[in-house]
Amino acid sequence: MKLNLGIKQFRIAIFIIIATATFELGHAQKKSEEKIIDQWFLSTGDWENDPQIYVREVGTGTEPVIMLHGGWGAEHSGLVEAISGLKDEFRFIFYEQRGSLRSPFPDSLISFEEHIKDLELLRVELNLDKMTIIGHSMGAVLASAYASKYPEHVKKLVLMSPAQLKEPFPEEDKEIQHQQFLANKKFQNRIEIIQELEKYNLNRADSLLNSRERTIKSRINFGKLMLYDITKWTQLDNGKALYKGKVYDLTAKTYPEKGWNYFLEFNKHTYPISIIIGDHDWLDFGNGLYKKWTKEVPRIKMTSIKNAGHMPWIEQPKEVTKALRISLNLKR
Repeated sequence: MKLNLGIKQFRIAIFIIIATATFELGHAQKKSEEKIIDQWFLSTGDWENDPQIYVREVGTGTEPVIMLHGGWGAEHSGLVEAISGLKDEFRFIFYEQRGSLRSPFPDSLISFEEHIKDLELLRVELNLDKMTIIGHSMGAVLASAYASKYPEHVKKLVLMSPAQLKEPFPEEDKEIQHQQFLANKKFQNRIEIIQELEKYNLNRADSLLNSRERTIKSRINFGKLMLYDITKWTQLDNGKALYKGKVYDLTAKTYPEKGWNYFLEFNKHTYPISIIIGDHDWLDFGNGLYKKWTKEVPRIKMTSIKNAGHMPWIEQPKEVTKALRISLNLKR
């Protein structure tokens, strides 16, 4: 009797060990799979023969948000910092547009219309009926173009540091643009730029600089356009290999003949729209244009980030996180 009880207990113990091991193995495999599929490739046709688009998912939240980097021809990694304060609340889905660093495409397949089709292809792949989209710079133009063509699949638009949403540029606004150009030109010659170059002894001729010094100098010079606080240039990661300028040219050549005015399109629909822009953004220095244009669509919520340039999350991360959180929670 005692012997039978011992065997029974032994079998129960073995069962528990096996069940526990199976659960832990399954859990480990699931975690491993989740880690692997944080980065994947979107097929544009035949998996073996057609180009693929690089996709990266960031965040542990359940609600998906599609992220569109600027460019055309830039890459996504710098934009990840923009959502660092929201990773526990949303699942951000980045992808690199065709022709960009991790999504190489032949020149013949790069066009404005194909960029729009890729975003729709991603929506279908993710099995989403409607998408919340954040677009930065030219990514805001892409988001607006997609919304114009597929308004039924747009849940929310968040346009951060948007490039011009009116093309060609309106004649009546050219004086505003001219005054912005003059103010920005003066700003780019601020004493802080010279001081930053002097700090690293970079005011020598380029021929006397080594490669590391020339990289630093180029980033400071890029920062004088993109940033309000030039000391933040160390957070920039631009470089020749990272930006595929040819993609910009190929895309721009295929813009619609009549251009666009996305504010007219926005007025036809009811999805929430937000614009988040630094007050020292070189594309709208002082924000005079977007303060005027957003009056055409009363439901647009515009947030001007004080003391910030074209990449406002670098200089004012808390303010950008706050603005994004509000924008992503807007209701119709």
